[in-house]
Amino acid sequence: MTHKNIGHRIKLIRCAKGLSQEELARRVDLPRTAITKIESGSQDVRFKELEKLSEALGISLGNLVEERRPVRESSDDEFFRVSESPAPSFQPYAEEKLRIMLLIILERCAGDPGMDERRLWAIVQRADQSCFQAYGETISGIPYLSPHLQQTISEALERMASSQELMRIEDRDGKAARHLPLVKADLRRLNAADYIIIEKAICFAMA
Repeated sequence: MTHKNIGHRIKLIRCAKGLSQEELARRVDLPRTAITKIESGSQDVRFKELEKLSEALGISLGNLVEERRPVRESSDDEFFRVSESPAPSFQPYAEEKLRIMLLIILERCAGDPGMDERRLWAIVQRADQSCFQAYGETISGIPYLSPHLQQTISEALERMASSQELMRIEDRDGKAARHLPLVKADLRRLNAADYIIIEKAICFAMA
């Protein structure tokens, strides 16, 4: 969901609840001019501000940022076409989203000695599946049901290690590897709905 759409939704909910911009601004400790800019879509909304706004409006954060879009149905023919296709060539923006997604997961889970590449693949897959079912697209940019998921993630991890964004740690047998993040994920490149879906996938894996 874009900042403009989120702002419009905030305005609709505020008006439905009979709140003025001044009252909403007071509840979230922001200037009234900031509320005006947020509602018009001319000002980016940080994640912490979204949390405060959802609380002040009396709705969940998920409901505030969720954009209802039809879910695409995958036929059997489509599944086999995807399965038989060569590894996709990702656009720069898609590679960037996957990189940020991996950093977020590793920041939360790198301390877990069992967080090897296999579990990392599973978290990305679960988050992408949840996002696809809700919005018809994946967070990582990797096509849904792609048989190249593990390969693509492994190659991304290798590039990130080469650029010193990650530190690779292998076990004694060299059969499994963990990755420790050396940089922080830039959360501004993901929308709030994507971040929430990733967090849920992490919580499920860590439970």
